[in-house]
Amino acid sequence: MKLFVKNLTHVDLSYFDAERGLLGESWQTDIVLTGKLNDESMICDFSLVKKHIKKWLDDHIDHMLAIPAEHPSTTFTTLDKERVSFQFDHADGRRFLCQAPSQAICRLPVSTITPEAAAAWVESQILNLLPAELEAVSVRFSPENIDGAEYQYSHGLKKHDGNCQRIAHGHRSTIEIYEDGVRSTEREQDWATRWEDSYLGTQEDLLELIDEDEHHYHRFGYESAQGQFELLIDSQQVYMLNSDTTVESLSAHIADTLAQENPGKHFEVHAFEGVGKGAISEKRIDAQ
Repeated sequence: MKLFVKNLTHVDLSYFDAERGLLGESWQTDIVLTGKLNDESMICDFSLVKKHIKKWLDDHIDHMLAIPAEHPSTTFTTLDKERVSFQFDHADGRRFLCQAPSQAICRLPVSTITPEAAAAWVESQILNLLPAELEAVSVRFSPENIDGAEYQYSHGLKKHDGNCQRIAHGHRSTIEIYEDGVRSTEREQDWATRWEDSYLGTQEDLLELIDEDEHHYHRFGYESAQGQFELLIDSQQVYMLNSDTTVESLSAHIADTLAQENPGKHFEVHAFEGVGKGAISEKRIDAQ
């Protein structure tokens, strides 16, 4: 017998791709449980299993930076009992570096991170945590089916009390933009292009700009409740803002930018943060 749970939770994370670099991602999580019926004609206590799996995902992959631990260009180092370092050296000489508390880094035993590979790893980790009557657990991660513009961004919110304070976590998001009351797919695609595979950086977190031969980097860093965070990333992947990168600030930034670029027009921006949640901002600047 099998039990299934569709859309158990959403996992928001960033992961490192050897070709595209740092990527934000949001995965819907579905599970299937296999086992024998007990004396109550049930496989297991559904609510208890759901709670256990969701908590495990929250503790071990959600709002973390997932790294391909077995890629030959990956270097993972323990700095001290609290902090670790992940560095990736590209063939063209570029590099990426993230130093953070160990709880912010998820080491996947793969050379390439995919939803399928991440799900297989989760399955191998959680079966022994579940009730003995369960014979197998199947996990499926899948991106939201977005009909329209989307972008993948990573960021960090040092003022956040929870795990959003981690310097490299992210989302796959859609966007809705209304120009004078009419939805504009052209505007939406423009912002999807502006923020494609981007790191949204806060100006006050920028420590320095670094030039190394022909490569250019932004170095970010801050200390928050969970510890000291630092990130070195290719400048071509960075989009800078003069505010925190909360979804409220992001929607306001898009609306403000569009209004400044198009005086006399009213813009309403629905900026999503992952799946099914976000913020709305409106702005109009009168033409001179």
